[in-house]
Amino acid sequence: MNNIISLITIDGTVTTAPVLTHDNLVEFVVADDTAREFVVRIPRTDLGAHVARGARILASGAEGWVIPGRAWRDEPSRTILQAHEVQLRELAFAA
Repeated sequence: MNNIISLITIDGTVTTAPVLTHDNLVEFVVADDTAREFVVRIPRTDLGAHVARGARILASGAEGWVIPGRAWRDEPSRTILQAHEVQLRELAFAA
């Protein structure tokens, strides 16, 4: 059995307000420029920046399984990204 971890970086816009889960993870949806959506999950202590709806971010981490969309809510499927780093795009350009 092969367990291959796919590390990816996404560049997109936060489309939902971040929420804190019971596992002390911050979770929010990001849409990239091709309209593909990701559920970004990162430990609260690792977030490092205030992320809000409408912010442009760069997020890097392990690509996970796909959460099926709910057609009756016009919701697309979303890929989970277990992030190890999330940067606000404005701060990334300043560096």
